[in-house]
Amino acid sequence: MRKYIFLSLAAALFSLGMQAQPRISFSETQHDFGQIMWRNPAQTIFRVRNTGNQPLEIKTVEPDCGCTLVSWDQASIAPGAEGKIIAKYDAELLGHFYKGIAVYTNIGENPYYLNLVGHVVMPSEGKAENFPVHLGDKWLSTENVEFDDVRRGDRPERTVEVFNAGKKPMTLGLMHLPQYLDADIQPSVLHPGRKAKIKLTLKSDAVMNMGLTQASVYLSTYTGERINRNNEINVSVTLLPDNNYSESTLKYAPIAHLDTTSVDLGSLGTKKRLRTQLCLTNEGKTPLVVSTLQVYNAGISVSLDRRQIKPGEKAKMKIIVNNSTLQFKGRRRILLITNDPKTPKLAIDVNVKK
Repeated sequence: MRKYIFLSLAAALFSLGMQAQPRISFSETQHDFGQIMWRNPAQTIFRVRNTGNQPLEIKTVEPDCGCTLVSWDQASIAPGAEGKIIAKYDAELLGHFYKGIAVYTNIGENPYYLNLVGHVVMPSEGKAENFPVHLGDKWLSTENVEFDDVRRGDRPERTVEVFNAGKKPMTLGLMHLPQYLDADIQPSVLHPGRKAKIKLTLKSDAVMNMGLTQASVYLSTYTGERINRNNEINVSVTLLPDNNYSESTLKYAPIAHLDTTSVDLGSLGTKKRLRTQLCLTNEGKTPLVVSTLQVYNAGISVSLDRRQIKPGEKAKMKIIVNNSTLQFKGRRRILLITNDPKTPKLAIDVNVKK
């Protein structure tokens, strides 16, 4: 009889012990963020309720990736009370994601699992194909601005778009702006995931020399930033002469003709330089004068065996491309300014491979 009473008491105590414990429930076990913008972190809160009759302790919460930051209530959650787990996804990688979070409690050794799902997309204004130039967190639509075929008195405009691919706002400015350029930056404070426009206006009357004028301006993102290749934008201006010919004299004017306006020299590889030769022919009836012969890239050298070419004659043009051409920004081009009234500018594109 005593044995029976003892076993009954033990069973009752065991049953009571099984019932007296914390229990856990979540507001949701999987949160779908849907679409979120790249590098714009998204956050959610998982509500944790203790449905048991003993205090619930969240011992630790472990995400399966460093891309997810978590925090939780450190104090015990009383029976019937509620706590929370905060999860923040950094959205650093584009595309779909599925991230797990393990929640360890005083209920047992096995964790409970929460999940984050969603799709990180690039903002429509920040598509990579629209910003091919990446200067750190500054993405640019171009780093080479060209004002071609400008006449004295013109005020052409060019626009450079900037996308902030970083995590902090940028205060945009232009350093070493030459006197012949005006710049308008909108907005001047560029927030992450947004773009700004830099409108450059050329004051051609302030350009000193006919032909090619080049300068480098530098895009700054904070006060005191120094100039370097990582914030350099190349600007080139080609100012044409005012060749005034009447209709009656046009038939006697010089006519400049090049063999080609594009040369392909192949690969530099380990070579120090590549060479080629072209001919410039005067197909007109008066002497052709080459007033300007310039290069857009310091790694190219060019020479003509004569600058004044009689009607029907040819001048030989030697072109040498040095290995250093790969170090310079901007296009590889050669510029000629002549007294041909119909084609005062001749440009030769020089194509080389690494």
